[in-house]
Amino acid sequence: MNFCKLRCGDPMTKSRIVYFSQGGATAQVAESIATGLRNFGRDVELYNLINHAPPDLAGSDLLGIGFPVYYFQPPFIIWDYLGGLPDLPGLPAFVFITYGTYPGNAGTSVRRVLMHKKMRELGYFRSRGADYFLGYLKKGYLFSPGHPVQADRTNSEVFGRQLAARLAGAEYVRPAEDKPPDFIYRLQRLTLNRWLVRHIFARFFAVKKTDCTGCGLCVEICPTGNIHAGSDGRPQWGRKCLLCLYCEMRCPAEAITSPMSWQSFSPFYDGNIARAASNPELDYVRVAHRRGRTERLNRSES
Repeated sequence: MNFCKLRCGDPMTKSRIVYFSQGGATAQVAESIATGLRNFGRDVELYNLINHAPPDLAGSDLLGIGFPVYYFQPPFIIWDYLGGLPDLPGLPAFVFITYGTYPGNAGTSVRRVLMHKKMRELGYFRSRGADYFLGYLKKGYLFSPGHPVQADRTNSEVFGRQLAARLAGAEYVRPAEDKPPDFIYRLQRLTLNRWLVRHIFARFFAVKKTDCTGCGLCVEICPTGNIHAGSDGRPQWGRKCLLCLYCEMRCPAEAITSPMSWQSFSPFYDGNIARAASNPELDYVRVAHRRGRTERLNRSES
């Protein structure tokens, strides 16, 4: 199908936003963008890859791709979705990302894929999102707490209106590509590439059987269905891990340990935290993470 022939505003066409969101920040941005589009009469459908099968893009007049930045790169689930897309000549498309500290060039990598698949970029948007990375939470730091805040959501809605205007013929000047992250972050990204996660790190998730209650929460919340309950009711891990760490983070019994809790990673976390906490453009709060819950500390406690 040549999407250039689809008419903006055709009642038979839909704008589709496909995103990945666990903590809710990316979902909020997606909803706000959709609101902006709908304000201009667009028919918008949203698909969170956690609980929706990827949509059939026939009849689409716009495709949005959104995700939180994981380890300075897109989550593997986004790469899987993009890898399954055919060439879509002329389809207007946009990318949006959420991030808690530094986005690196995660958005750029996806923008390039869309261009490679012959789509026509119509927008690129970045928003802060609360950074619930367990490595930082365990050390007492929550970066970009509460984001997206109202200003972020308003900016997202404005972006949606801009997309609608561009669909109707308004000029779009493609923004410059994001710069790659500093060397130390590129090193971390390389260390946590997909091959190593699938073939090495995924093998080292462990459960303390004496502490595990077999509640099944980790099985329920795994975004890729990578965890299943064994014959004893305890979790077992496959090889489809995103390294999101939600199983370990949310465990109410603190029975799960991931490779990211190894001491060998601690210097990376300390360095990342020191750099982010000293950046006046980033906000953070001190927290305590215990038994699957993250609680903000009073000033006297921090």
